[in-house]
Amino acid sequence: MSDLEAKRQSAYTGPLFLVAAAVLWSTAGVLSKFIPWSALSVACLRGLIAAGVQMLYSRTFRVKITWPVLLTAICYLGETCLFMFANKMTSAGSAIVLQNTSPLYIILLSLLVLRQKPSRLDLCVGTVIFAGIVLSMIDTLRGGELPGTNPTLGNLLALLSGVFYAGIFFTSRLPGANPLHSTILGNSLYVFFLPFLLRDPAVMHPASAGVPAWQSWLAIFFMGACQLGLSWICFSKGIRTTPSLQASFITMVEPVLNPILALLFLGEAMGLLSVMGSALVVVTIIVHNVLTEQRRKKELPAENAS
Repeated sequence: MSDLEAKRQSAYTGPLFLVAAAVLWSTAGVLSKFIPWSALSVACLRGLIAAGVQMLYSRTFRVKITWPVLLTAICYLGETCLFMFANKMTSAGSAIVLQNTSPLYIILLSLLVLRQKPSRLDLCVGTVIFAGIVLSMIDTLRGGELPGTNPTLGNLLALLSGVFYAGIFFTSRLPGANPLHSTILGNSLYVFFLPFLLRDPAVMHPASAGVPAWQSWLAIFFMGACQLGLSWICFSKGIRTTPSLQASFITMVEPVLNPILALLFLGEAMGLLSVMGSALVVVTIIVHNVLTEQRRKKELPAENAS
C-alpha cells in the first residue's frame, strides 16, 4: 500500500474508531446511576478494570512516560473522575451537555498555545453543534435533577470536566504523545483511591443498596472493560489520524445517544426540542466530515506530487 493510499484509508478509519468510542462512552450515564455505589467507588473500580484491559491489549505493563503522556494522563484522570461525580450529583443530560463544551476550550487552547486560528468552518460547526446539544438537552437542564442531589455543584464539576476533556484532545496531538499509554497511566492512578472503597457502605454492605450485588458487579465490569477500556483503545487509534477539533466534533455522538439511553432505561422522556437538537448535531457532524474529507482529497495529491 502506497503512502497516499494509507493516508486515504486512515482518513476513513480514524473517524470510525472515534464513533465506536463515543457509542461506548454514551452508556456511562445510565450505568453509573444504576450502580448504587459512590461516584469515587464507581470511578475507581471502572478505571482499574479498564487499565487491566488496556494492558492486555498493548501486551505490556510498562508505560513510556513523556511530558505529553503525563499531561494527557492527568487530563484523563480529571475528566473521568469529575464527570462521574457530576453524573451522580446532577442529571445525566446536564452532566454530558456541560462536559461537551470542550470544542470551545480546544479552540481557545489552540489559539493561545499554538497560535492557530480556527477556520470559519470550524467556528461555524462548533457553534451549531453546541447549540444543537443545548437544544437537545434543554428539557433535562430545566428540571431533570433528582431529589437529594446537588445539581449546582454537579453542573460546575461537569464544566470543569469539559476543560480536562478538551485537554485530552489537545495534548494527545502533541509530539511524543501516546494516547493509549496515557489512558493506561491515568486508569492505573486510581489505585491510590482504593482505600476509599472501604468507606462506601453500598460496596461493603450490598444487601442494603437496593440493587443485587451481582448486577452491580456485572455493570461495573462492563463499564471498565468496554465503556472505558475498549472505548479508549478505539479513541487512541482514531485520534492519531484525526485532527483534534474534528475528533471532538465526531465524539459528540455521545451526548446525542445519552438521552436516548436515558429514555429507554431511566424513563427520561425526550421532548420535541430534544429530538430537533439531536438531529441538528448528527447532520452537522456528517456535513463537517464530508467537507473535511473533500478538503483532504484535494490536499493529498498535492502532498504526493511534492
